[in-house]
Formats: sequence, structure tokens, C-alpha cells
Amino acid sequence: MSECRVGKAIAAVAGLARGAKPSRREARREAIMQAATQLFVEKGYGATSLNDVVRLSGGSLSTLYDMFGNKAGLFQAIVTHRCEMMTGLFDHPDVHSRPVGEALTEHGTRLLSVLVADDTVAAMRTVIAEALQFPELAQVFYESGPIQGRQRVAGYLAEQMRRGVLRTDDPVEAAADFCHLVIRDAQMNAIMGLPYPDTAAAITRQVGHAVEQFLRMYRADGAAQPAANLPGTAA
Repeated sequence: MSECRVGKAIAAVAGLARGAKPSRREARREAIMQAATQLFVEKGYGATSLNDVVRLSGGSLSTLYDMFGNKAGLFQAIVTHRCEMMTGLFDHPDVHSRPVGEALTEHGTRLLSVLVADDTVAAMRTVIAEALQFPELAQVFYESGPIQGRQRVAGYLAEQMRRGVLRTDDPVEAAADFCHLVIRDAQMNAIMGLPYPDTAAAITRQVGHAVEQFLRMYRADGAAQPAANLPGTAA
């Protein structure tokens, strides 16, 4: 069995994250989620028990139940946490005052870095393999991952439309367009073992191109053009 390098997605965005040192409870929660991710990948969702998770992560079963409720709740928390890693940019009060291209580039970099990280790809393979036996697994993943993520992007884009930076349009559709431009076939290729942007430079190029194309589609007429080329775009 190949090694599941748990934590690679977190490392991928560590340089972008802005936050306080986690509390002891938050650190315990993170340890449980990392252990569960590893076990879900190695053994499968159905074959993993909460006792397995506790043995790997340490702590107690009562703490796990208190934090997550049950195994489905633990899986949902893992997916939601990954989504928050990708969309945490939008929690900052100054996000709407930043140049839209700069903010979208940071979000796109977070998004693509997490989606092609080894542990995310391995978890996706698990979801695909067990979706028929555990349909709730796929439903939880879809609602707590892609849907939640696009809603966060749509909220940001709606405010930029209100400010006249982007042309008025359906922000939900615009968010879907942006995510598709960033991801393209990268995650599917990673899942299937085909070539994908697996270096920081490759991710920067793909995200830069996506942001450039998105702004061509949605920038409002008369809105200020960026003072410099976005990362990854041609001069």
C-alpha cells in the first residue's frame, strides 16, 4: 500500500494561512481528523471504526463523540475543514478592499493546492470507491465541500458586483465559472494518476491563467485594470 502523506493539503496552504495558534482543543480536533483521514484512505470508510481513530490519534472515544457525534459527523468535519482551508481568505474583513485579481489569485492558489494534495486525492478515491455502498458519504462530501466552497466564492463575487468592480451577473454561476477555470482537469488527472500541476510553479501558472480569463469575462466596463500582470500570466 502506498503511503498516504496526511497533512500535505495543510502544508500546501500554510504559507497563505493567517490565524492564531490553535487551542489545545483545536489541536486535538485536528489530530483526530488527520488520523481519520489516514484510516479512511488506508482501510476504507466502512472498515474504519471510531476506536481505530482513537488508537491512532490518542485521546478518548468520549472526546471524539463530543466533538463529532459519530463517524458520519467526523467525515463531514474533515470535508468542511478542507473547504475552510480553501475559502478562509473570505473571512478577513479587508478582503473586499483588495484588488479583485489579487484576492482571486490567492483563493485559486489555495483551492488548487488543496485539491491536488496527496491526502485530498487519496480521500477522493475513497469517496468514489465507496459512494455506492455509502451514498451518504458522497452527499456529505458534495454539500460540505464543493457546494459550500462555491457559496463562499459567490458571496465574495456578489459584493464585487455590488461595488461595480465586476459586471452584474448571477454570482453563483460566476463562482462555478471561476472554480472550473481554476481546477480544469487537474484533480481528475491527479485521481487517475495522470499528469497534473504538482508544483508551486505549475499551480501559479494555472491559477494566473484562470484569473486572467475570469476577469476578461466578468470585469465591469470601465473598472480599473490591474497595474501589473497577474502571477502566471504572460507579460
